[in-house]
Amino acid sequence: MQYMTEAKLTEQVVPFYETSAPVPRASAEMQYRIKRIGARPLIFTGAELGMAMSFAPDMAWWYEFNLFRSTQGFVLTVKRFYQSEDETDYCRAWEFDNLDAAMTALEKYDAAQDVKAERFIPSPSASAAEFAACAMQLRAEISEARAHFASLVGEFLHELDAEM
Repeated sequence: MQYMTEAKLTEQVVPFYETSAPVPRASAEMQYRIKRIGARPLIFTGAELGMAMSFAPDMAWWYEFNLFRSTQGFVLTVKRFYQSEDETDYCRAWEFDNLDAAMTALEKYDAAQDVKAERFIPSPSASAAEFAACAMQLRAEISEARAHFASLVGEFLHELDAEM
């Protein structure tokens, strides 16, 4: 089940007629309902400020994050998707009072929490060398996930800086 941002546009159609009353204008704000892992969906009205995705066809998994301005502040989502249908995609989302707090959370997000450690647990009868090998594999995957996410954030911040 993919956790994709579900959005509904508000005021999509602008009426084309003359009236003495103010004419409603199209709004860039949308109603979002974001499914989260281990929490109720996050529902807010706002506009997307930026998005980055690290999809590559040869990768087993990738990240996407979105930054929104909401009527209450800012929202950050971090999603991890998998190529395999045996894996479950998921989303984490948070609300912040200001943009600095959201950007700090993005920069400090630890992708190690997304690595499934149970894949690296050997059988109880495994030798000490097998346990060490599993620990090294886990450590390598954690390092890869952190580097991958940090690279995506770095590209996003670089693009953001170049536009300013």
